[in-house]
Amino acid sequence: MARSALLWALLAVVPALACAAGNGASNGVLSGGGLGSASDSDSDSDGGGSTAAGSSGGASEGSSGGEGSTGEGSTGDATGSSSSDGSGESSDSEPVMPMCGELTPCGQLCVDTASDPTNCGGCGIGCVVPKASAACEAGACALAACDPGWGDCDGELANGCEEPLEEGQSCGQICKPQNAEACNLFDDNCDGTCDEGVGGCRVGVHRSNSATLGHFYTTDLAEAQSGDLKLESENYFYLYGGPQEGLVPFYRCLKGNGKRFYTKSANCEGGGTSEGILGHIASDGVCGATELYRLYSGGKGEHFYTISASERDNAVAMYGYKYEAVAGWVWK
Repeated sequence: MARSALLWALLAVVPALACAAGNGASNGVLSGGGLGSASDSDSDSDGGGSTAAGSSGGASEGSSGGEGSTGEGSTGDATGSSSSDGSGESSDSEPVMPMCGELTPCGQLCVDTASDPTNCGGCGIGCVVPKASAACEAGACALAACDPGWGDCDGELANGCEEPLEEGQSCGQICKPQNAEACNLFDDNCDGTCDEGVGGCRVGVHRSNSATLGHFYTTDLAEAQSGDLKLESENYFYLYGGPQEGLVPFYRCLKGNGKRFYTKSANCEGGGTSEGILGHIASDGVCGATELYRLYSGGKGEHFYTISASERDNAVAMYGYKYEAVAGWVWK
């Protein structure tokens, strides 16, 4: 009976010892960290040994810079952090301003705000002029040049080059009904007549005749009726009193026989003495001008001037005059 009880006690102790021994082996693999213990048996490799190798081996290899995931993560994180911090510091830093001396720094450029039309008077202030290229003068926007076919006729910068112009036209040749007429050989107010009503612009030339002086032309009405001169036509034609673009002086010349002739030649064609300028005559039909015909009579030793083609022809046919040329163009 006693022996049976002892046997049962031993049977109870053996499994407990075996369990304790098994636990000890497992604990030995975990603490040792060696791969050999885990590979002693298939069951160990498939079971707890495999788990121990994954944890302990991975940590060890990661620490030594091997292929472990932990090692790679640490190395990658460190490298990424360094690169990110480096680029971040560079992009977040303030831009370095250029050294511009007397010029003005505008962003990364050095500009002259007194003359740069894209930074006129300050950075980013651009000049825009309609139908023209812009300029900057002393820090203020200005007009550089009009686009082809346009003109700045009112001098207003805000509307730029506002007037359409044909080729060869200029602003002075643009008529508008509201314009005042000026002495400029142009119809300023579009009424079909040039320079009308402008005092002192044109001067009348009176025509007289006498037996001793022949035909005589003067702007002085009293002179036209002096001596034996007989006034034939007051204000027979008109000349411009002062110089105008496109006009030339018309000289009064005294000949040796006491009679006069009139010419555009300042030295009286070498055949007389200049008594001064009668007025200014045109070389074409500008502003409604008409021809002034010049004739000469050798028998009388005198010149004759007329604005009538029929009178010219009659003088040639009836009175022995010779037609010489158009002396110039005058106004009626």
